[in-house]
This record gives sequence, C-alpha cells and structure tokens, in this order.
Amino acid sequence: MPYPRTRFVFGYHGCSKAVADAVLRSNGVSLTSSENDYDWLGTGIYFWEEAPMRAQDWAIKKFGYDNAAVLGAKIRLGHCLDLVDMDSYKILRQAYHALSEAGEKLPQNQRKLHKLDCFVVNAATLRAAEEFDDPYDTVRCPFIEGSPIFPDSNFFDLTHIQIAVRNPKAINSLFQVTFPDSAPPGTPRRGGAC
Repeated sequence: MPYPRTRFVFGYHGCSKAVADAVLRSNGVSLTSSENDYDWLGTGIYFWEEAPMRAQDWAIKKFGYDNAAVLGAKIRLGHCLDLVDMDSYKILRQAYHALSEAGEKLPQNQRKLHKLDCFVVNAATLRAAEEFDDPYDTVRCPFIEGSPIFPDSNFFDLTHIQIAVRNPKAINSLFQVTFPDSAPPGTPRRGGAC
C-alpha cells in the first residue's frame, strides 16, 4: 500500500552561504534542480532526510568551512517513487526493460557516476507524467555508502536516505540550520540525529 500523499519529512540541503542567503531573503530565488546525467535519483533538488550533519559535511567539502551552509526543509513527499517500497522497484525494473526492449542505448554506471540509474529513474518518472498524468513529486532512496564503522560491520559511516524533490511545490518551508561553533566538523553530537 503506498504512503499517503500528505506524509512529511525533514530534509537538509548542503549549499554555499551565498545560495542559502539568497534563497532565504527572496521569494523570487529558489533552490536549483540538479540535472546532471549521473545523479542517483534523477533530476531534482537533493536533500538528506533527517541528516543535517551529513548535509553540513558535504557542504564543507564542496564549499569550504567558512562558505558552507545548510538549509532545512519540510518536504511533503506527495506522489513519491519511494525506493524503500518494493512496488517502486517494480516500476524501475519495468522502465529498464521497456528501454532495453525499445533498443534504447543505455548509459553505464561508473563508480559514483550513476548514469544508468539516473536514466532509468528519469524515464520512469517521465512515463508516470505522460502516460498516467500523475507526475512524481519526489524520489526517495536509502544509500549504503562509506566504510564499515567497525570490522565485519554492515553499518557504513556515510549511509543515508536521499530525497530528490522533482516538484518544488513539495518543499513546504525552508529554514537556516545553525551548528555550534565550538565543535569542529565531523565531531559526533551527543544523542545523534534522533
């Protein structure tokens, strides 16, 4: 059974301070959708679900400590291609087979360049919009990433749930996330994110 379309989650978007300031100060400036041909979840505005520290870590690596910022968002998942749900995998499998049978030249995934995944997700979401007149608002998926947190562990230090917001109207509200200045980047916080 699909999740209700009114389900909300909190997501965190790493960006530069300049982008965060512009988005928060102006109703006319919005977050830009990523359209790289290697984005895991296809086209969308990317958020880490319930993981502000992960967003901060990414922003620091991308923009440097002094220029990094994190925006939080209340996101209505709406019509979500939720890849935690087995039915969503069926949708992606069908999209892949339809592309293969049509003789489509499919790109290849290469390490962190998820060109095939991106291509199939975009095809599945396009099909939902065109054939069923029911476009996806969001795409959501857990990713196992990083290194084992101890020997023989199946827990990895960069595992996260990522959301690609395809419909900007699914972003219900945005807010600036602040972190204690005294703790250096990567310092664990007591209590974690829960």
